[in-house]
Amino acid sequence: MTDHIIFFLNSSITLFSVLDPIGAVGVFLVLTANMSKERRQAQVGRTVKAVTIILLVFTFTGAAIFKVFGISISALLVAGGLILMQMSLRMLEGKTTVSRNSAKEQDEAEIKDDIAIIPMAIPFLAGPGAITTVIVFASRTEGVVGWVSLIISVSLVIGLTYIILLQSQRLAAMLGETGMRITVRVMGIILLAMGAEFTLSGIKGYFN
Repeated sequence: MTDHIIFFLNSSITLFSVLDPIGAVGVFLVLTANMSKERRQAQVGRTVKAVTIILLVFTFTGAAIFKVFGISISALLVAGGLILMQMSLRMLEGKTTVSRNSAKEQDEAEIKDDIAIIPMAIPFLAGPGAITTVIVFASRTEGVVGWVSLIISVSLVIGLTYIILLQSQRLAAMLGETGMRITVRVMGIILLAMGAEFTLSGIKGYFN
């Protein structure tokens, strides 16, 4: 039971850090600046639905997809670890993970009414890092309890993301720029450690 609790905590904290909904607050507010409160809330709902579908699909089918292409779990761990470490370094430098999209995508998003799917769900929240993370943790599940723990973990993180985006204006005002930067850097440290752990586990598994 202790192992499952640790697994649940690790997966929840890592996935939350990867999604970085707090870092996405600023961009979300900019992209919805001209929207009414009701319209902004609708965008939050659509964003979270899209993120949920993406993460759950890759949670259950990601390993099979990689297996078709002959990619081992060890290789996936190493690749996932490197992605997480790259993201964490950007967060520690004060560059939140929402900078993963291109300038062109950012410009297009600002003139669109619907920003829920592109760019909020993809690539801001459910980007390569989040997809790799759920696949890696899915490969580490043990039995029914393990799968239940992972599903609850993903659901919890998505629920927190929904609440944070829904309360984005209040959160930005409460934390302020300094508070948000500190929060992002703390998550960056956690993400760096988990990325290193993924990479080392992958290397160990490959040689064993």
